[in-house]
This record gives sequence, C-alpha cells and structure tokens, in this order.
Amino acid sequence: MAPMIHKILLLEDHRDAQAWLLHALQLAFGPDIHVDTVSLLAESKKYEQENSYDFILVDLNVPDGSGVDLIRQFKVAHPDRYCVVATIFSDKQHLFSALKAGADGYILKDEEREDIAQMLGGILQGNPPISASMAQQMLRYFHANFHDDHQQVIALSDREREVLTCIAQGMSNKACARELSISHHTVSEYIHNVYRKLGIHSRAEATREAIRRGII
Repeated sequence: MAPMIHKILLLEDHRDAQAWLLHALQLAFGPDIHVDTVSLLAESKKYEQENSYDFILVDLNVPDGSGVDLIRQFKVAHPDRYCVVATIFSDKQHLFSALKAGADGYILKDEEREDIAQMLGGILQGNPPISASMAQQMLRYFHANFHDDHQQVIALSDREREVLTCIAQGMSNKACARELSISHHTVSEYIHNVYRKLGIHSRAEATREAIRRGII
C-alpha cells in the first residue's frame, strides 16, 4: 500500500519558488500537510537525518551543492518513500543523474502550478510525476540506444561489407567476383546474406544502406 503524504521536506533556495511549490504541494496533498522549507543542501541533509519525511521535493541547483546528494541520502535511508525533483534544468544529463540517484519524478518549474500539483498528487496512484518534455527526452535516449544496439546485432562481416560496397558501386555479380577474387556463386551467397541481415530486397536499398553506414 502506498504511504500517505503528511510530512514533506522542500529544498529550494528562491523565495518565490518556495511559495509557488508550497502551494502546489498543498493542492496535491491537502492544506494540512507539514512542510519544512530549506535553502541549503547542508541544512536539508541535517533535516532529513533528524526527521521522518514521507516526501521530499528537491531543487538540483542550490548555493552549496547539488540536490542529487540529498536524493541519494534520502533514498538509501527510505527506499519506499517519495522523492521528486523540481528544477529548471531540462537536459538529459541532469535528468539521468537525478533518476540514477533514486528520484521518483522530475518536474520542470515552468509548468503551470495546477499541472505541477496534479503530477505530484498522481504519485499516490502510481503515476510518476515527470514533465512531458522530460519523458520525451527519455524516449529519444532509449530509442537511440535501441538503434545502436540493433546496428550491432546486424553487423556485417568484412567480406559482406566488401560485397555490399561492390553492389553500392554498381558492379555486377561477375565484376564483384573478379574484384574480390571469388566465384560469382559465392558473391550471390554473400548478397543473399547481406539482404537477409539488413532486411533489404534490392540493389537500390543496398546502396542506401551502404551510404547510411558510411561504407561508401
């Protein structure tokens, strides 16, 4: 069963943002929640050690360090409790650093306050509070990695690359055979293997694939 949210630690050094985020937290979890607001990392780590928080909301950039250190400390001590980032940083380096430290969500502070409150409240229903643009960054990252992994799976042998080069340069099977000093029957077998591995069916597709892979 998901824990209820009663006591919250907010690490945020800008006064306007403190008030903005405090209101969002009250909208999300009710007006009776208790929120300790701190401006410095060292102070927040001391508060975390001396109190039992159900939830912490963390800015990543504070005057004396990175909020990632608080996230790590909190999640080591309380892996089943909630920690969410509220930040202006929209790059994948900050995103993945926070997630690796144990953050359960990542919200950009330029979202509407009501939207922030809705995302925060959704954590109790198992909905990770992540700004849409950050979720898109995550998808792009893993899609790119999938493409790289897929390329490794369908890697061609040296001879297959040579045959693909011949095809892309417009050589016939016999010309390719002469170029590589192998029989044209062997060239046909290599072409069949290349087509099968790359999921292509024509010399035009082979040429495009050779260009895309930087072979020619």
